[in-house]
This record gives sequence, C-alpha cells and structure tokens, in this order.
Amino acid sequence: MSDLILVVISAALVNNIVVDRVIGADPALVFVRKMDVTRGLCLTMLVLLPAVTASAWLLDNRLLAPLHLEYLRLLVFVSTIMVVCGLLKLYLHRINKKLGAQISIFLPFAGINTTVLGAMLLTGETAQTFLQALAFGLGSAAGFALILLILTAAAERLESTEVPAPFRGLPILLVTLALISMAFMGFSGLIKI
Repeated sequence: MSDLILVVISAALVNNIVVDRVIGADPALVFVRKMDVTRGLCLTMLVLLPAVTASAWLLDNRLLAPLHLEYLRLLVFVSTIMVVCGLLKLYLHRINKKLGAQISIFLPFAGINTTVLGAMLLTGETAQTFLQALAFGLGSAAGFALILLILTAAAERLESTEVPAPFRGLPILLVTLALISMAFMGFSGLIKI
C-alpha cells in the first residue's frame, strides 16, 4: 500500500508529467484562460488518466508483449484513448448526470491531449503491476491538475498587472511555467523508486 502512495506522490510532484517530462505543456498553456474551464479539464483528467494508464498496462502486458507486437503500441494506445473516452462519456451519464455532463464537454479535448498518450507510453517503464499503473495515472492526473491550476491562477493575476509589451500573452506564461518548473525541481530526490 505504501508503494502505491509513493507512486502517486512521485508522479504528481517528483516526476511531474508537465514540468519534468515536458509532455503536457501544450494543454497547460492553452487552457489557462478561465478557472472554471481549468477545473473542468482537471476533473476530466482525474477520471481519464487512471483509466487509460490502467488499460495501457493491461494491453501492454497481457496482449502486446506476449504476442511480440510492441511495434503496434502507439496505434493500439491511440485507439484505446478513443474507446475509453467513448465509454466514459456513455457510462458517466448513467452514474451521475451532472458529473457526466461536465466531463463530456472536456473529453474530446482530453482525448487528443498529449498528456494522455504520454502517460500511457510512460506506464510501461514506471509500473510493474496493474495497481501501480492505476496509481501512476492518478498521480499524473493530480500533477497535471496542480500545474494547470497554478498556471491559471498566475495568468489571472498577470492580466491585472503591468507586463512589458514583448512579454504579454504566451511569453510571460512560458516564463511562469519555467519558474514553476524550477520550483518543482526542489522535489527531485524526495522519493527514490
């Protein structure tokens, strides 16, 4: 149980998928305009990433590796993302209509997100068991959500401040992301897995 908690903390803070692996920077920079949009995407990622990383581990270890079809990994993973997004959209409405409606708005954006595919590809090297893959997905989603919320809060504050003309917009967001990345480097060495 403690190793699962360490995997979640490691994926969220130490090996954050956005600032350490630089895999989720594009959606992090696109969706930082409004806090309600950011919250919706974060909630969607918290549901989607554990589901796709767990299914990636199952497909990789139970289907692709035993049949020596590792070269089909990318194709199978992209197809899996679309299937999982469709299933989530279908079944979340049955479980909770309000949650299903909110997540359904962001599922198309999350489905084509590089963070999702990157987390699926990284699952093979970080998780040895199904539960570790699930924990890695949850930690990656939590780390993505944390970075996205921090960036959105910083972007909202920067809108009301005087920023020099060459730094307005995307350049100041990139500088902010670089500073956040340096702050997260302080977590390196915290957990050795």
